Amino acid sequence: AALYERVKESERLLALVRRQLPEPMRQRVWSGPLTDTDWCLLVDSASVSTKLRQMLPHLLSTLNKNGAKVNAIRIKVQHGQR
Repeated sequence: AALYERVKESERLLALVRRQLPEPMRQRVWSGPLTDTDWCLLVDSASVSTKLRQMLPHLLSTLNKNGAKVNAIRIKVQHGQR
């Protein structure tokens, strides 16, 4: 049950993050593992990773305002993602 809850929460967080992203980036970001304090976002290129890193303070603020207990977001480039 705990795994299912983490997956559902990760999907909820992804929906919140995607609303904050420029339209061309939205389909290039996917949710990764969620732990008690941090969350991983998967992206398909280094350029998306760079832009996302610039947006991290805003994204963390948005997540925390929406009840997420995320202290940090990690970003990993996954070439050939979906």
